[in-house]
Amino acid sequence: CGEELSSVLQSMVKTRSMRRPDGTTLMPELWRRVAKFLSPSEILIFKRTSRLGQQVTADLLSGKIVVAAGRKAFIFDTETNKLLHILEGHTDSIWCCKFSKDGRRVVTASDDNTAKIWDAVTGTLLLTLSGHTNWVRACAFSPDGTRVVTASFDETARVWNAENGTLLLVLEGHTSYVLGCAFSPDGKRIITASVDEKARVFSAETGECQLIIEGEHTDMVICCCFSHDGKYILTSSLDKTTRLWNVTDGTLIKT
Repeated sequence: CGEELSSVLQSMVKTRSMRRPDGTTLMPELWRRVAKFLSPSEILIFKRTSRLGQQVTADLLSGKIVVAAGRKAFIFDTETNKLLHILEGHTDSIWCCKFSKDGRRVVTASDDNTAKIWDAVTGTLLLTLSGHTNWVRACAFSPDGTRVVTASFDETARVWNAENGTLLLVLEGHTSYVLGCAFSPDGKRIITASVDEKARVFSAETGECQLIIEGEHTDMVICCCFSHDGKYILTSSLDKTTRLWNVTDGTLIKT
């Protein structure tokens, strides 16, 4: 176990660095800092679930980075690599962690079937979003921070009030696990990505499915997002392609 643990630590240190707002990279010391707060078993879980750091998301406006490792998340200052907070409360592995646009909150998605919203300034748990019946694998705040969308292995995405945790919408239609979700820049639409090889665009107000992206990807769609102007959709798949689509009619623009 000692040799395996050492190998994991070396892999964590060598994984590609995240970039600061000024273009410089975070030092590998960040990974050593995370490892100090994990037990050997948690480090092994981190290796299996995080794919060596791909669970790291950063809000470049906040000067902070949040790292998910096993059942914990860690908030670091990107300038000093100083650990600010450890977010503890999930009972199974965290698969996604995102800042709100203003950097004051963090949302995490976990295999314990919940998402949690945290105060990024104090590290305090604010809300637990319960309702999914299977693992929650993705999450995101709306641009204005008033809502959160979550994606789950229960084949749904759900929209929540980020202030009080009330469930607002259940987005249905996928026929397999939902792996990705994101709001449009204006907060009026939500895109989801699924193992059923499709992406769907929903109204964030009514939950109505407005567009289905299908017929081109030949394997599960694992990631999706809107362009900054909201005119295009980008999807990535295990078919080893990333595709650009017109958000109005779903026309494939480029592979």
